[in-house]
Amino acid sequence: MNSKVDMHMHTVVSDGTDTIPELLEKIQTLGITTFAITDHDAIDGALEMERIVPAGINFIKGVELSCKTEVAKCHILGYNYDPNHAAFRNFVEEANDVRMNKTERRWKYLTEELGFDFSEEEKAALFKIKSPAKPAFADLIQKHLPPVQPGEEPIDIYKTYFENFPGGRVDAIGAIKAVKAAGGIVVWAHPFGGTREKRLTEKQFRDQLELLSNAGIDGLECYYSEYTMEEVETLRRAAVEKGLLISGGSDYHGTGKPHLHLGMLNKEDEVIAEEKLTVLTVV
Repeated sequence: MNSKVDMHMHTVVSDGTDTIPELLEKIQTLGITTFAITDHDAIDGALEMERIVPAGINFIKGVELSCKTEVAKCHILGYNYDPNHAAFRNFVEEANDVRMNKTERRWKYLTEELGFDFSEEEKAALFKIKSPAKPAFADLIQKHLPPVQPGEEPIDIYKTYFENFPGGRVDAIGAIKAVKAAGGIVVWAHPFGGTREKRLTEKQFRDQLELLSNAGIDGLECYYSEYTMEEVETLRRAAVEKGLLISGGSDYHGTGKPHLHLGMLNKEDEVIAEEKLTVLTVV
């Protein structure tokens, strides 16, 4: 089962496994009518999709910026921005530069500190990705280790090597300002924590919500593939309390997160009607 709207998905431009045409074909097959591409720290995939998406499907340009605040790390989703706005483009490029710097440091750590003997072809393939992320390293490491054990995923092996590798995030307040300067809508992605991320404590969530609300976010991603309907309702109440829009997305990555599928907006996989997502009234 799948909902007909999905505001959070990834492609090969970052850490997804679908090309833009492959993703569009799946969108059409499933009958999804409204969707956004939100690659990490990159808008290339969104711009490519905008050029090929057919009439009758509501496509919204998106981006997911890897951020941090004084409270905790977070992800900021930007929608419906002007991709030609100079300050916005510069910020996205800055975020991508930070990500690539972290990629370089991860590569150096694996090869120089841990002794992984990757080939030049493997290095070229990794750095060819516009915005590489953890799954790319997980797949690379897996190729040089014994097969994963039953119930284990490549990403689990990755965490063994550098789960808490520092750096690689931009300031959330700057991200919010950049998206809004470009006329975009700002949503706090998976506020309790994303896939395989440590969940925020209740105090961290409240402190982060207060900080981001004051900074100008427009909405919360209340509907999320990894959240139970009870958690969804908690987030919905928080959004209403703060006067924020309600959004939702699967965080689809293709085979990178095989337990998630397009249009999956809660852990129970209940179909969510479009009118539940108030963010759609402004994007």
